[in-house]
Amino acid sequence: MLFRVRKVRQNMLEQNNTLLIEFLTEELPPINLEQNIANPFVNSIYEQLKGFLRENSNLQAIAAPRRFGCLIKGIDFLQANQLVQRKGPAIASGLKDGVPQPALIGFAKSCATEWQNLQQRDDGYFYYEAEVQGKNLADALPEFITVALKKIQIAKGMRWGNNEFQFVRPVHGLVVMFNNQVIPCEVFGLQSNNKTSGHRFMANAPVVFADAREYLDKLGSEGKVVAEFNSRKSVITEKLNTKASELGFSISHVEGLIDEVAALVEWPEVLLGEFDRKFLKVPQECLILSMAKNQKYFALLDKTGKLTNQFLFVSNLISRDPQVIINGNQKVLTARLADAEFFFEFDKRTPLHDFVNKMANVVYHNKLGSQLDRIKRLQQIVTNLAPQMGVDTQLAQKTAYLLKADLATEMVGEFPELQGVMGKYYALSSNESEAVANAIEKHYYPRFSGDELPDTPLALLMSLADKLETLVGIWGIGLIPTGDKDPYALRRAALGVVRILLSTGLNLKKLLQSTFAAFDGKNFEDKIIKEVYDFILQRLANYLASVDGYSTKVVNAAISSHELDFDSMGEKCINYLPGLLSVLSNFACNTDNQPLFQANKRIENILKKNAEAFENDKPVDNKLLHDPAEQVLYSLFHNDFKDGQSLLELKNAGNWNGYFNALSQFNQPLDIFFNDVMVMTDDKALRQNRLGLLNTLHRYFNLACKLSELA
Repeated sequence: MLFRVRKVRQNMLEQNNTLLIEFLTEELPPINLEQNIANPFVNSIYEQLKGFLRENSNLQAIAAPRRFGCLIKGIDFLQANQLVQRKGPAIASGLKDGVPQPALIGFAKSCATEWQNLQQRDDGYFYYEAEVQGKNLADALPEFITVALKKIQIAKGMRWGNNEFQFVRPVHGLVVMFNNQVIPCEVFGLQSNNKTSGHRFMANAPVVFADAREYLDKLGSEGKVVAEFNSRKSVITEKLNTKASELGFSISHVEGLIDEVAALVEWPEVLLGEFDRKFLKVPQECLILSMAKNQKYFALLDKTGKLTNQFLFVSNLISRDPQVIINGNQKVLTARLADAEFFFEFDKRTPLHDFVNKMANVVYHNKLGSQLDRIKRLQQIVTNLAPQMGVDTQLAQKTAYLLKADLATEMVGEFPELQGVMGKYYALSSNESEAVANAIEKHYYPRFSGDELPDTPLALLMSLADKLETLVGIWGIGLIPTGDKDPYALRRAALGVVRILLSTGLNLKKLLQSTFAAFDGKNFEDKIIKEVYDFILQRLANYLASVDGYSTKVVNAAISSHELDFDSMGEKCINYLPGLLSVLSNFACNTDNQPLFQANKRIENILKKNAEAFENDKPVDNKLLHDPAEQVLYSLFHNDFKDGQSLLELKNAGNWNGYFNALSQFNQPLDIFFNDVMVMTDDKALRQNRLGLLNTLHRYFNLACKLSELA
């Protein structure tokens, strides 16, 4: 070991010192290869190496089908000396009349020193502090690697050979190098060395590294492996786009497909295939999903967005006769598309409304009944909402009846991702109207952040009813989202409700009450309505802050207003918020308005502490306004703004510029009032009158938002 360390020290001052760690495995699970395996390991290694890293250090993750690890450039072989500090027992209990107690003696012994050498600090505790010589990389790395491997979450480990080791896949090789030296390590019973295997079919001989810095280039040129995940993904993306462009087509992108393909191939080569045009009579969404999900193929669209009978796929090698590979893939795809064709034609034999009766045998949730029970609830909900959205009630009931029918079809059973889409096609095949078919598809919209909203009143109604039924029903049986657990996607449903309500003039409280009524007989508690209401308001706040870009403080001020309080909402709708926030944001940024914000915060505290000291609705007696500052403040409110009625009119008209300009006139009078007037005076009559004045002002100042949130 000393010999190796001395040899490594000769190069440790080089600027491009490089550490290489590579585990050679059998084929790793391709789903989220980088996030699930490479990143946890690499990030842990990098974090543990902080004492060895230079300011300009660079981390490169290795993540390929048969290997993972990292390359770190800008690293020293010797760790900088570390300052070690340990907190010991309290001085009062550790030292009695100058005599050290057992706790103090034991602490000193654990630090390998005498108790007299410990520091006594002002916080009342003993401390041990010492500078410890930094480790060298060869000594530290084996432990670092062991710790990092434990960061990889393995649902079910595998054993191989006669070993007791477990890992996600069998491990067959280990490379650990610092520049041109192998750092001795033993992991999974393997001794580290400087060689690895290349591509399974295109590299016959092991790839031997003379230096860690040549890893990527040599593994690529001799081993035919692109080791970096993002580099491999970029190569695939570029080749796909180039080939599609040459053909005059575009790629139909399926989420996660390129990442999965990048985790399946080491040396990507893009090839072109085609299938029989007869399959194009099947809805293109079915064909695209079948190609992507089952075969990892990339469908090609023409300039009008229609599916062509050609496709691209990524081979894992360069063949002397690519047509052999193409023919094999075309043959497999033909069988897959024939299945899709069969499902489609078989489902079309049955009118869509006949599938609804089958929903009685499909369990939605054991506490909420079957999907047929759910359909009946949806019909009740849309019956109440249809008049508010200008939709014919009978049309709404009919559409709600068919809304979930495609869940019983063969195609959706094979491809659940197509629910709604297939409902549209089967509705048209059953001679339903375009409006009904469109609503069946679009009732799942918006499906993700930034997705489009349903494009017709009928589709909006179906989408809103579906999401409200999910929220109230799932919440009612106690499956409330916690942390990152949200199995029924209630957060997404709530966000969908928010976006629909921002585009319509519907009252959230009444919507929830109407939805709650559809669960009659489920013994849901009344408090659920308010809980779901508050949950949706949280999503509203997050949406306005993250998507529309308003500051959290401004959004909270608007959301926390009396207007949106559950018990006070009345007829109010939330679609006024975008207009309010655009003006409020500018108003909040104006530092001249800080006296108004600070005063409101102060008023809230005073009123909260003295809630029982005055009559809430008692009018202000101007004869008891003795101080000039309170007279000016009252005069402005009473005369200029008609006891707040002018503010109320501006707010009700949505004239936010006028409303906040009016409020700004109270900045100086409020500032003078709190400087000159003692609110909590000993004179009871004066005290109650001043509290009443502040209470009245506070009520009208906060008609649109909670100004104290802006202080």
